[in-house]
Amino acid sequence: MDLDFHAHFNSDDPEQVRKFVRNCEKNNCRAAMSGGLHYGGHDMVPNDRVIDFCAEYKDVLVPMAKVELWDKPVDLDSFHRWVDRGIRGVKCIYPYYEYDHDYYMPLYEECEKLGLPILFHTGNYRPNAEDVRARRPILKNMDPINLDRPARSFPNLHIVIAHLGTGFWRLQAAEMIKLHPNVYADLAGCGSWMGLSPERLAELLIPPIHFGDDPARFFRKLVFGSDCYVLYPEIQTQGKLHYEQILSKVSGSRELRDAVMGGTVSGWLA
Repeated sequence: MDLDFHAHFNSDDPEQVRKFVRNCEKNNCRAAMSGGLHYGGHDMVPNDRVIDFCAEYKDVLVPMAKVELWDKPVDLDSFHRWVDRGIRGVKCIYPYYEYDHDYYMPLYEECEKLGLPILFHTGNYRPNAEDVRARRPILKNMDPINLDRPARSFPNLHIVIAHLGTGFWRLQAAEMIKLHPNVYADLAGCGSWMGLSPERLAELLIPPIHFGDDPARFFRKLVFGSDCYVLYPEIQTQGKLHYEQILSKVSGSRELRDAVMGGTVSGWLA
């Protein structure tokens, strides 16, 4: 099966979850699911509930924990409790400070030790009611350049830049995955996988000068992530189609297609 590394648990209605799982099965695709609290002006399904559902549908759903990066050191006790319950990765979004703040580094160190990949939201984030109360930076905290310190400090930590920086920082995100061996990216979200042509991706990922190596090698740093939701499973179907269309235009390699569409990530989640 393929593996969608970027999926959201935004409903704990059992029937909606069953519909989502059936859609994954139709797509021959597993999904790495993250929920969690503190998403700006709204919350999703709490981590423990996500873990419960993933255990029920363990052949299709893989549990991720959304870890809160806030205005104090990360609660590693809660994190280790989720680890003990079987999470296979971490999702980080909407941090109070920039991603490379000292408060957050112990979490990254623990993830490296445990072999847990981290998916970092980068770039665009819609305004919400919380912005008026908090009056703090949002977008600049999620600039991909803030992942340079974690990537250098923890070279065995698998880092995925969600959305390839969106329209704000696509160049920076592309340069990050070319610079750091342990940094990858997805094209998650309709604004990313529908907004990037194969030609523009090639401009971002293929070096202008080749030294006898594979000019498309950095396409192997992409991982399939659709940004689908339990309530909107069709996004996964659309995202998978667009990814495969892009890859078919870049390269006819079955090996590249299988690596991007889940092979790479499956090795991290084993």
